[in-house]
This record gives sequence, structure tokens and C-alpha cells, in this order.
Amino acid sequence: MFNRVATPDQRANEPQRSMGPVGMPGAKAPPPPPFAQSGSVQQMRVPDSPTSVLGQDITISGQQLVLKTKGSLLIAGHIQGDVHGESVTVGETGSVTGTIVARAIMVQGEVRGALKGSSVMLNATSRVDGDIVKQSLAIAEGAQFDGSVRRARDVGEVTPDLS
Repeated sequence: MFNRVATPDQRANEPQRSMGPVGMPGAKAPPPPPFAQSGSVQQMRVPDSPTSVLGQDITISGQQLVLKTKGSLLIAGHIQGDVHGESVTVGETGSVTGTIVARAIMVQGEVRGALKGSSVMLNATSRVDGDIVKQSLAIAEGAQFDGSVRRARDVGEVTPDLS
């Protein structure tokens, strides 16, 4: 019948290559977003958009102040005013006193004011005192939230004014 002869496996001596997330040899996973916290609800990124960062040493305040960005904004400092953008992240050290309107909002720090977004995420370290108008909402265990939540009546209600 069949006669099987044992031959050494040539692959046993080859170095192991890691397979990246897209299955390409040597491909590396993308780094986590800045100020990301383990145990967060989800990591959120807007692909191919510039990210502006307001560092911990920055405080912006003014009457009827509105910050607008057509890209992503990461807030690690303090803002007293409204924020409009495609994607707004309030980092763990960040705070906003005012309304945030964005397609995607992630809160890791403190917000005193309304959140209006298509996608709103409150991480475990977040502290929010205000109402939320959303299409989707995720709240991690440990997040502090004091306010009301309702679904947006239409997309225009959660669309930022970027003009």
C-alpha cells in the first residue's frame, strides 16, 4: 500500500513571521488614539481627517465662543464655549463648558453642557452634566452622567455647523 517515510520538516527552522491586521507579513497594528484609556467603550477614529489637539496647558474662554473644525479635535485643555466638528474627543484631562455638536463625540474627561451627535460615547472616566441628543449612545461602566437622553428627531439636529 502506502509507505510513509519520515522526513524532517524544513519549516521548523524558519523564523516565525507575524501576520498583521490585514494579513500582510510584518504589518503592524495602528497605535491607539492619544489619551485612550484601557477599558474604554470603543476606540473611535475618523479616517483620513486631520486631528487638531488642544493641549493640557490651553484654556480658551469667551462669550458666545464657538470653535469649529472640519476634522477631528482632541481636547486635553479647558474650553468655555461651544464646539462643532466632525469628531470631537474630550481627553481625560480635558473639560468643556458648553455645547458639543459633532458627528462623533467621545468623552473621557468632563463636559458641562449638551452633547449632540450621531454617535456619542461616554468612557469610564467621563463626567457629563447635561443633556444628550443622539442617534447612538454607548456608556461605559463607571461613567458619571447627570441629564436626560433622547433620540434625534432628524439628522439635522445632530449635524454640526461647520461653515
